[in-house]
Amino acid sequence: MFPPMPSSIPPPQPSPATQRQIDEARNAVVASIGNMLDRELHGRGELLHANNAAIEKQERELARTLDGFRKDNDKLAKLAAEHTKKIKEVGNVQNWAEMLEREFLIVEETLRLWELERE
Repeated sequence: MFPPMPSSIPPPQPSPATQRQIDEARNAVVASIGNMLDRELHGRGELLHANNAAIEKQERELARTLDGFRKDNDKLAKLAAEHTKKIKEVGNVQNWAEMLEREFLIVEETLRLWELERE
C-alpha cells in the first residue's frame, strides 16, 4: 500500500501553458454545450411560435364558424316560430271544420227527422 499523503502538501500547480490549455478546453466545452442548447432551444422556440400562430388561426376560424352557427340558429328559430304559427292556424282551421261538420250532421239529422214526421 501507499503511505498516506500529508494534507499539508498542496497539489501541484500546472504550468502557465498547461493552465492556458485547460482554460481553452473548458471554454470550448462550455461553448459547445451552449451552442447545442441554443440550437435545441431555438428549434423549440420556432416550434412554439408556429404552434401559437396555428392556434390563433384556428381560434379565428372557430369564431367565424360560431358566428355562422348563431346566424343559422337565429334563422331556424324564426322559421320554427313562423311554422308554429301556421300549425296553430291549421289546427284552428281543423277545429272550425270539425265544428262545421258537427253542425251539418245536426242539420242533416234534423232534416231526416222532419222528413220522417212528414211521412
